[in-house]
Amino acid sequence: MSVELTKDLDDFFRSMRQAYNAQDMKLFRSHFWTDKRFVNLDPSGRTDHGWGSYEEILDQEFRYMDSVKLELKDLDIQIFDDSFGTASGEWRIEHVDPEGRGVEQSGRVTFSVVRIRDDWKIVQQHLSTDLVGA
Repeated sequence: MSVELTKDLDDFFRSMRQAYNAQDMKLFRSHFWTDKRFVNLDPSGRTDHGWGSYEEILDQEFRYMDSVKLELKDLDIQIFDDSFGTASGEWRIEHVDPEGRGVEQSGRVTFSVVRIRDDWKIVQQHLSTDLVGA
């Protein structure tokens, strides 16, 4: 695992987070494999098969919320054969609706990424929430 590839993935996840926070669907989408085999496992227990299903949910979220803020923390990046990797760590999201009400969630996240041509793409992600009072 080269230092350059690890830095590439650090930059990749920073760019993905910034696109989410800017509610820029086009830029955010560019970080993902938009194939029908993409899988998103979200903290509510919903499983989205295919990019289109996940994008629909995000589009509704971006349209409804006044602001969103995604943080990724302590990502442990592992790269295999310079073309496949995983990143796991902590996530935190804050949403503010049009009436000023805020909602926060946090938990653990795992991303599976593949190098396609010269770009990294998230091919699968799994988010879980922290259990309160556990």
